[in-house]
Amino acid sequence: MNKAELIEAMASHAGLSKSDAKRALDAFTSATTNALQKGDSAVLIGFGSFSISKRSARTGRNPRSRNGPADESPVTFAACPEFAAALDLNPGKGDEASARCRDADVVIDAEYIAIETGRESREGVSASDAERAIEAFVSVATEALKKGDRLSVDGGADESEVFGTFSISKRSARTGRNPQTGKEIQIAAKNVVEFKTGAELSKAVN
Repeated sequence: MNKAELIEAMASHAGLSKSDAKRALDAFTSATTNALQKGDSAVLIGFGSFSISKRSARTGRNPRSRNGPADESPVTFAACPEFAAALDLNPGKGDEASARCRDADVVIDAEYIAIETGRESREGVSASDAERAIEAFVSVATEALKKGDRLSVDGGADESEVFGTFSISKRSARTGRNPQTGKEIQIAAKNVVEFKTGAELSKAVN
């Protein structure tokens, strides 16, 4: 599902115009990007939270090379956006997602979106319409991901993926170890929501 399809589905679900659905969606991605640029975390209640993971500079190697150390090169520091899905989207990480939501620096809710869209246009989205837009986004996104669809937020057939793409990764059952007791435990198979950062978002935070 690309951005145009997402906006159309949101508008239909919430009974909004496509322009209002687009304004609400753009306000969400803009607010999240701005928060991550500052090193803050952001949460859209019911959907999940975004934060920055900092990867230290290190020495890497060209995976296509067979010349050993001669092809080693420094890999610079990078700030990497991370996403923790809400409980309904990702049962396997519900506790982690809940904790991140409670501790988020920026909470994106209906009032926040109404204020942000009002700054961008005289025809801003009202708080009540913003609430319906958020509920529609969460509902449409959840159903799409549960079906195994990829969800591209920003980006259609003729656009680059600016913000990022959500998808489901299936993790097989495996044997793990209890970190407190050291005993082996069986970890059930589960679906995990993954977020692939778009080029523009990655550029914005680095």
